[in-house]
Amino acid sequence: MKKNELKKLWITIKNNWRIALVVTIMMTISGYVLASYGMTKHFITTSDIYVESTDSVPSAEKAQTVALLFTSPKMYDAINENLVTKFSYAELEKLISVEPKNGTQIISARFDCETSSDSYKLAEIYLGQVQFVLDEYEANAKIQVLSNPVEPQRPDFPDERVFAVVGGSIGAIISIIGIAVIWKLDNTITAADNITEQYGVPVIGELMDFDNEIDYLGR
Repeated sequence: MKKNELKKLWITIKNNWRIALVVTIMMTISGYVLASYGMTKHFITTSDIYVESTDSVPSAEKAQTVALLFTSPKMYDAINENLVTKFSYAELEKLISVEPKNGTQIISARFDCETSSDSYKLAEIYLGQVQFVLDEYEANAKIQVLSNPVEPQRPDFPDERVFAVVGGSIGAIISIIGIAVIWKLDNTITAADNITEQYGVPVIGELMDFDNEIDYLGR
């Protein structure tokens, strides 16, 4: 890159850095506000359950079967009996997910709600009904809660800090691209060499820029 181009780039940055800063700050704030007020919160409570078989069926296989019973209509009916606001089966399937760990007797339960208190309460109600539902189905299995649910303090999604960083990064990229476009489109003559390069005419003389050069008279 030639010296004249570097000088023009510096002038472009100097003239537009405030706008670039404002754009970056505004995008950072926008990302934070979007995450805080414009998106559905997901507070997730988790719990691990150990399944012990009381018959001759292998424990790991029993855990796989029990996992299906944990999302059965009887399970959802038992939950609804303890809730003020009732949910349909389809709604509970979105709020509750159960996944057996392959080859083990452990089942992981996950409860996803829009508030931390609802997520924690749903987990407690669910765990309180698990053994009752297994007995109703005569599953011949006993459960032990390995990790008790803990009320989440922050939503798992969205994370305001991540969205703020992403918004700021996008703002910075937009600013850089904007400055680069302005710089490339700027056809201002900043030096005598620009005239020769652009128009192919020789420069006979050049006046000194007294604002940027040393005053040879010492004033």
